[in-house]
Amino acid sequence: MTTQEIYIIDGSAYIYRAYHAVRPLTNSSGLPTHAIYGFATMLKKLINEKSPQYLAIALDSRGPVFRHDMFSEYKANRPPMPDDLAVQVPYIHSLIEAYNILSLAETGQEADDLIASSVARMTALGCRIVIVSGDKDLLQLVSDQVTLWDPMNDRLMDEGAVEEKYGVSVAGLLDYFALTGDSADNIPGVPGVGPKTAQKLMSRYQTLEGLYGAVDELKKSKMKERIIAHQDDAFLSRDLIRLNREANVPSQLEQYVVQQVDHDKLRSLYTELEFHSLLKNEVKTTKVSTDAFFLVQDEEQLDGLCQQLASASHVVLDTETDSLNTRVANLVGISLCLDDKAAWYLPCGHVEDGQRVSGQLDKDVLVEKLRPFFEDEEVVKVGHNLKYDYAVLASPRNGGVQLSGPLHDTMIGAWLLDPGRRSYKLDDLCEEIDLRLTSFAEAVKGDKKDDAFTRVELNAAKDYSCEDVYGAWQLFTRQREQLKEWGLLPLLENVEGPLVRVLASMETVGIVVDADTLATLAHDFGQELVRYEQQIYAAAGKEFNIQSPKQLGDILFEELELPKGRKTKTGWSTDVKVLEKLKNYHELPALILQYRNIAKLKSTYVDKLAALRDPQSGRVHTSYNQCGTATGRLSSSNPNLQNIPIRTEEGRRIRSAFVAESGWQLLAGDYSQVDLRVMAHYSQDPSLIAAFKRGDDIHQQTASQIFSVASELVTAEMRRAAKTINFGIVYGMSSYGLANQLDVSRKEAQSFIDRYFAHFSGIKDFMEKVVAEAREKGFVTTLTGRRRSVPEINSSNRTKREFAERIAINTPIQGTAADIMKKAMLQVDGELRKSAFQARMILQIHDELVLEVPDGELTAVARLLQESMENAVVLDVPLTVHLDSGQNLGKDERISLI
Repeated sequence: MTTQEIYIIDGSAYIYRAYHAVRPLTNSSGLPTHAIYGFATMLKKLINEKSPQYLAIALDSRGPVFRHDMFSEYKANRPPMPDDLAVQVPYIHSLIEAYNILSLAETGQEADDLIASSVARMTALGCRIVIVSGDKDLLQLVSDQVTLWDPMNDRLMDEGAVEEKYGVSVAGLLDYFALTGDSADNIPGVPGVGPKTAQKLMSRYQTLEGLYGAVDELKKSKMKERIIAHQDDAFLSRDLIRLNREANVPSQLEQYVVQQVDHDKLRSLYTELEFHSLLKNEVKTTKVSTDAFFLVQDEEQLDGLCQQLASASHVVLDTETDSLNTRVANLVGISLCLDDKAAWYLPCGHVEDGQRVSGQLDKDVLVEKLRPFFEDEEVVKVGHNLKYDYAVLASPRNGGVQLSGPLHDTMIGAWLLDPGRRSYKLDDLCEEIDLRLTSFAEAVKGDKKDDAFTRVELNAAKDYSCEDVYGAWQLFTRQREQLKEWGLLPLLENVEGPLVRVLASMETVGIVVDADTLATLAHDFGQELVRYEQQIYAAAGKEFNIQSPKQLGDILFEELELPKGRKTKTGWSTDVKVLEKLKNYHELPALILQYRNIAKLKSTYVDKLAALRDPQSGRVHTSYNQCGTATGRLSSSNPNLQNIPIRTEEGRRIRSAFVAESGWQLLAGDYSQVDLRVMAHYSQDPSLIAAFKRGDDIHQQTASQIFSVASELVTAEMRRAAKTINFGIVYGMSSYGLANQLDVSRKEAQSFIDRYFAHFSGIKDFMEKVVAEAREKGFVTTLTGRRRSVPEINSSNRTKREFAERIAINTPIQGTAADIMKKAMLQVDGELRKSAFQARMILQIHDELVLEVPDGELTAVARLLQESMENAVVLDVPLTVHLDSGQNLGKDERISLI
């Protein structure tokens, strides 16, 4: 008969290893989760690699154990369990329960004793045992039936390995440990007896009894004196280290059998903890039934579907195409559903061996039949990442359909509910509500070509696409209730939903980039890099790889002997902060900073813009992401146009490459100090409000107060410092951060902050109030109700807590500024449509909105832009917008209009 093998995990050791091995993580409600995550991954790794049929996990009990009765100072040196680990332990117990793994636990017993007792019971039944641990005390259990496996270094300890490591047999190991003691557990042993001495003594005398029975044989020495003096400590230590084999543990083999995972419990746990990857990979979810999914293959069937659409208040839609690029994508099919009872797939572009597959609708007929419903202002359109579907349908190649009416994008809905989560993919969101969708890779059978979906067989395409609309419907019904409960539904319906159309249109239009300007910039920046290289080599006294942090670090800190800063795994840090501090000591750090700046501008903007420029239209088309930030600000990619520098000459040169087409101009509206104006509104500080109402230069006034000089005596340097302080306060900057920014002492920086708050006392009151409210509620909101959790606001870790406080202060300010810009965009778009102007919005960059305007419309559209932006919301201080126009975005070449 085959000997059964049981794996017994030292769960308490696993918990601590997981806690220290994984970087700190929290879920959106602030619960620390890294120990749970590490424990889950370690457990799953063992199950996957070893496939045990029999398994148990031993856990320490809370409070004193029987060894404390023997020795009150047992483990007295051990610090208490960290607070952020203690709160995770109950979840680890729940994880074990969800996995249906036998848990060994008994009050007054340690995990080691439970393992020893289980080993005693099960080896008596003839079973083999693998103890999963790195704890050396458990080695005393090793035998011909028992091995210890440490998964951290993949080391298996049998009797031979124990003797090789310690020089004593397993039988002598307990007495060996009794002599050496264990400082971690405060087990005294015999002072001065280390591993080598203990090994020699045990080799000669075998046991403590043998040693002390022949102690007089030992040569006279300090060691002999200590051995004699600490005889009681040695025997006490042995009693403390000896494992109890009589604890109450299951004694039947069947009790150790690995059971089926309780996927419902595991899903609930992983959803709460926000372990999205584990949820997707480890939890079985319900495959969506395809019984109520239907193909619509002819006009008669299409007409029947249209009859059902005629009375619908909501329609969920998803487009299938032959490209991710909406400007060139051709419609391959559309899926629709109205509820959770049925879904339809309407194919129009599938091919096989280059030939159009039969049993499909004509694309033009399909589009025209659906147009009335898609363009119905009363019908709510639901979908996931609707911006893509909007742009595809709006393309002339696909009929130019305008999705009208309210838009509920379930991706945006998920973001509004949890702006800090890692994934907003439809598949991941559906996993959390027990729905497993077919992945795109599965649907196209690994085909990675852009037009892969055109070759998917019709029934397979039906199932895949209908799953998506069915999943979006399920998300929609759940999201709508929670959005309503949290007061976020108006934000979705009135701001984020309508903005989908605006952004889709902006992406489609794009902006012209002048190829000649880019070529000139590429050449000039390349020449500058060569020039800086030579200067860097001269300053270093040798040539080296400028891109290598290690080589640079060796030169800066070993050869030039500049003050060392922060150390990394590969050597001394040479990041921006370090180089900024070092540039006052030597010319090389400043040259490196300048080199890196030019190199980044060239690769990130000049080279990338040239690569992304459409050769036919000469335009680049960025992608705007509504779900890219926790504050609500838009982000953009391919290319990222949000971070083009404007204050440097190089940045302005890059902006000058963005141009208007012939006969048009670029018109830009830029909010003036919008964050500070929002701060004034929130704080109700009388001095700040009065200054903005008077139209004062707020930075100059701040400098006047901080430096105690008349306004007219404020220098440019004073104003610069005041500007740094003004915006630093908005972002919750500490005295340490301000000191670094202004290159002053921390004491002087704190005095600036103190004087600032003395003058603007309302701001200090606001900051204290918003932090207090965040502590109570666990989240902060903007003026429009946008919500952001600050889970670590009550953390015992000072660094985490102070970071959360800065988020709490900054989010209402920056988030409200983002909401103002979005409302302005909607206002401008509405006014342009109402007035039938040809002008169009093409860019949004931080606080700036850029339009492309025909020459003849410039004056009227400028007025429209300024009025729309300044009246986007009503604050207790005026919103001010500066306008500029010109042939390109380089401000030094543009003319002030208003």
